[in-house]
Amino acid sequence: MRFQSGLPTKLLWLLLSGLVLISAGLYNGYPLVTPDTGTYIDSALSFNVPDDRPITYGLFILVTGFKKTLWFVTFFQSLLLAWLLLRYVEVFVPRFTHPFWRVALVALTAWTTGVSWYSSQLMPDIFTPIGLLALGLVLIRRQQSKIEVGLLLAIVLASEMMHNSNMLTYTLVILGFGGIALATRLFGKQLVRWTTWLLTTVVVLSGWLTLPAIHAHFGGEFTISRASHAFLVARLVEAGVIDKFLNENCGPANSYTLCPFRDKLPNDAIGFIWDGNGPLSKAGGWNAVREEYNLIIRQILTSPSYYPYLLSDGIQSTLRQLTHIGHGDGLQPSREDSNPYRSVQRFAPYELKKYMNSLQNRGQLSFTTLNERVYGAHLWALVALGVLLTTPLRLRLAPATIPMVVVLGLGIVCNAFVTGALANVLDRLQGRISWLLPFAALLLVAEHGSAIVQYGYQRMKQMQKEAN
Repeated sequence: MRFQSGLPTKLLWLLLSGLVLISAGLYNGYPLVTPDTGTYIDSALSFNVPDDRPITYGLFILVTGFKKTLWFVTFFQSLLLAWLLLRYVEVFVPRFTHPFWRVALVALTAWTTGVSWYSSQLMPDIFTPIGLLALGLVLIRRQQSKIEVGLLLAIVLASEMMHNSNMLTYTLVILGFGGIALATRLFGKQLVRWTTWLLTTVVVLSGWLTLPAIHAHFGGEFTISRASHAFLVARLVEAGVIDKFLNENCGPANSYTLCPFRDKLPNDAIGFIWDGNGPLSKAGGWNAVREEYNLIIRQILTSPSYYPYLLSDGIQSTLRQLTHIGHGDGLQPSREDSNPYRSVQRFAPYELKKYMNSLQNRGQLSFTTLNERVYGAHLWALVALGVLLTTPLRLRLAPATIPMVVVLGLGIVCNAFVTGALANVLDRLQGRISWLLPFAALLLVAEHGSAIVQYGYQRMKQMQKEAN
């Protein structure tokens, strides 16, 4: 017998799920911040387009925070994530008819993966999985009205524009999904509609024009980022490619600002970008070197001699990023002398005492136990998905399961490539999305747990019989 509930009851369970996903912030005593948080808050107050990131999350802060409180910002993004997670439970665990069990599965996801530590941050990172989850629901297209499809596509587009890396990640996911669906005949089997994929692709690709248009509207240039050249060169510095380039090109005929530093370049991209005594700063900042850095990037990308180095580093960085799923990256104390402090003071001055009294700003957060649990959850998720997808149990799975696993899996891998190979290998950049793997496993185990146990028992008896 299916549980029937009205709209007020559904909203109550949704609010409860939202509270579950903001529990890390409640435990901390205030929404979590990173060194980048201040830039987003400042863009909300000034309407200035940051050089190195989109203005869209700043606009989200402005709209959801009402210029009064930053609590609402994290709550609204957690509420949006909660709705998507509950929709996934509804689609892939149909035997959970009562909302209690659906919310319980969301709570179990939060406990095993620590996703609340991302949804409770004043950062756009949580929109990377939010957009990917919406993308998956659109593509599987199960029991959705046109209004819901339109809402999901709007979430995809908005999430894509929240962070520069999302632009390329979503593009690779939707194109990769189309290729896989074509090769495995998902289109022919009607597991995915060709028209739905085409519409979603158009929406994703439109982000490459929509975000620059938004930036131009707010007084910035018609571009996604005015600092992309600096970050790409910084990544090439970390890869060692710039060392090779400078050794081959620095001489009397060339006067690159990097040449005097070729024997003392930083070891990592972060040091190159933010070191006040580094080559970028000494040259006048990323706006001063835009033409030179773009020239260097073009020369490297058009010279086949660099391709083996780029390919090797890209593969290594992607694989390294896939394993960097720890929590706590960037969540150090940000007190009086920090940009987040000054920004919170401007946006919500009456919350400053709560901000300063948070566990984060008292240096009392520890992620050791959580990270041990998270790594364990990922390993068990791989085992569970392997059993379900490579044994006769796969015949029991719903037709939409394969497209769902493909979308989420592509999202995890593409995010690792985009952030690892083109930006930085950081726990925060992969941890924000890697939790989707255990979530997918929990969905399938919740629906087929008894079949898994029965299959394991039968295999064990067969092995004992063969041994005897």
